[in-house]
Amino acid sequence: MKRHESVYAILQEILTEQQNLLRKISAKMYTQNIPSLDGSTIGGHTRHIIEFLEILLNSYHTNQINYDERQRNLELEKNPEKAVKTISEILSGINLPNKNLIMHQTVGNISLEIPTNFFRELLYNIEHCIHHQALIKVAFNEIKMSHLLNKNFGIAPSTVQYRETQNLN
Repeated sequence: MKRHESVYAILQEILTEQQNLLRKISAKMYTQNIPSLDGSTIGGHTRHIIEFLEILLNSYHTNQINYDERQRNLELEKNPEKAVKTISEILSGINLPNKNLIMHQTVGNISLEIPTNFFRELLYNIEHCIHHQALIKVAFNEIKMSHLLNKNFGIAPSTVQYRETQNLN
């Protein structure tokens, strides 16, 4: 397997796991406010994951990427079936060759333009997804539904690998 193919395989595994989880829960669970997450929801974190990936895909053809310019599509936040469908659409279109991109980001009142590339941003999105899945795991623990989670949900592959070498899993 070539390196770039393994990146897609990792993304496929993480997003498929997200879809499988969403298929197990109700819209009520998906939209339930979680006090320990400052009132955010499983749906809100899922929407956030999806929108970053959509931005990456849409930026591929313009060569310009800006994660701050998200749509914040509330249907993705409220409807787990719509989220599952959108994740499938992302997975069917994201296996693209690497190319250079320019990332635009504003931090405070400073506007930045940073050279990057598609594969680097794909890796960033994988890490971003895992981070938000870890927060989703907190939500599942709080609503006493953690039995629905894969034991490695929201855990970085390097951490899983380390725990396996230490017999911690």
